[in-house]
Amino acid sequence: MVIKYDSKFTIIMTYDLISISITLIVAYLGSYFLYRKSYIKKSIHIRLWNILILITFLISAGAGLVLIGLAEYGVALPVSQELLYWHVQIAIAMFWVAICHIHSYWMSSSSGKSGEPSDKSIPSPGKSETNDPQSDKSHGKSTESSDEKSRGD
Repeated sequence: MVIKYDSKFTIIMTYDLISISITLIVAYLGSYFLYRKSYIKKSIHIRLWNILILITFLISAGAGLVLIGLAEYGVALPVSQELLYWHVQIAIAMFWVAICHIHSYWMSSSSGKSGEPSDKSIPSPGKSETNDPQSDKSHGKSTESSDEKSRGD
């Protein structure tokens, strides 16, 4: 953590935006390359980035909630500045992990036309599997009245 002071002794923190960004972009491109070359399964590639987004969210949100609690009650602890620093660092990482997460799901949904199942052998919901007109009747409800059934007509 780099803390600088200006002429009025105000704390100015600098964050590692470039190094975090480059590291995560290279890591995502590496796992994407491994997936595309079939060294790892697509599910492993997506699971990795799902786990990373979960971890970064939990840490950043947890630190944010603690900071809000401290600010709300006017508590100034020496750890507050360091907690704020790590909250922002993890949030920067979470941004890039979220972009990778979106790309993973965007990539997997672009394989077929939207709204249509990718496998034509699977029927769409609500459509019957056969062309039998008898199967399209009101799903087991009889059209005969109860009087006709009792008479046996």
